[in-house]
Amino acid sequence: MEDIDKFMQLVESSQRILITSHISPDPDAISSVLLLGTTLGQNYPNKQIGMALEEEPQGLDFLSGYKDIKFGLLAEKVSGFKPDLFIMLDAVNYERCSRTGGEQVRQYLTDNKVKTAIIDHHEPAGKDDTHVYIHQGSIATAQDVYEVLYDHLGLQKPEGYGEATMLGIYSDSGGFTYANPRHAATFKIVNDLIDQGVNLEALKVRLNQYDESQIKALAEFAKNFGSGGDYSYSYLSDEFVGKWQASGNSMASLNTIAGLFVNDFIRNIGDRKWGFLVYLNPLAGEDMYSVSFRSQSDIKDVSQIANKLGGGGHKPAAGAKIQASSIDEAIQKVQQAIKNTGRGGGI
Repeated sequence: MEDIDKFMQLVESSQRILITSHISPDPDAISSVLLLGTTLGQNYPNKQIGMALEEEPQGLDFLSGYKDIKFGLLAEKVSGFKPDLFIMLDAVNYERCSRTGGEQVRQYLTDNKVKTAIIDHHEPAGKDDTHVYIHQGSIATAQDVYEVLYDHLGLQKPEGYGEATMLGIYSDSGGFTYANPRHAATFKIVNDLIDQGVNLEALKVRLNQYDESQIKALAEFAKNFGSGGDYSYSYLSDEFVGKWQASGNSMASLNTIAGLFVNDFIRNIGDRKWGFLVYLNPLAGEDMYSVSFRSQSDIKDVSQIANKLGGGGHKPAAGAKIQASSIDEAIQKVQQAIKNTGRGGGI
């Protein structure tokens, strides 16, 4: 509660507030940014509230307030907006929010004595120092933001708050299937949102709409899956990613289908309950590969493997970016990190 009071003091004492989240933004990231941004905008009409993300996701532009998010290099958005309060959601450091400009953002905020705050639900490994850090152990950052704004601070709810909150919680909880130590609080919010008329089925349908190219990518992941003993893995060949981009398909749409495969399949193949996928991701830089890990709850702490690769996340869900000369080398690097952190039912 003390951290929430400090957060409120920062908001009330600031005139220009900029809100951001991580690269490759998922529904929880977008929902959290919109929930905080639109709520502060309604309750503090005399303040300048900005929402900035380095990358644009696919298929979430139906959310209320989405058109007000500014997409582009975060360092440029920060220096242009000139905030006196900078808030990171669903991320714990500046490198998570910018592919190449994390240190530039950090330096600007330090040089200009900008107040900073983090609201996040991931493991705190690699967390930047901030004036306020709120971590309530929730299943989704959207839940944390909801509780801070409405349960603790009693702020007025803007149009679209229900859809944003429900979408963030639903997506980051695996459709309410992941282990959740705060399940009672989560389901209370969900029940209240349904009572307010939020249509969960309609949100689910929006999240599960795919084009033909994405189905081909899903088939490619399925074709390439293998096992490493107690875990499964899959990948996209460098050639597949090259053809994907040459055909005019976006990396955001490929990231979406990668998320589908790693969430719904990789930990449910045979008797293997955890695993990873990896693929070339030009958005991350030259010769950079995205790695995503998933584990059934209490089977494997995959965040420790991700940490070995310079990434992070939750015990059952984590990710990293690695540099390699080929997909084969990338897979080998991930498998070496697995070996270095231990094998079997835990780490």
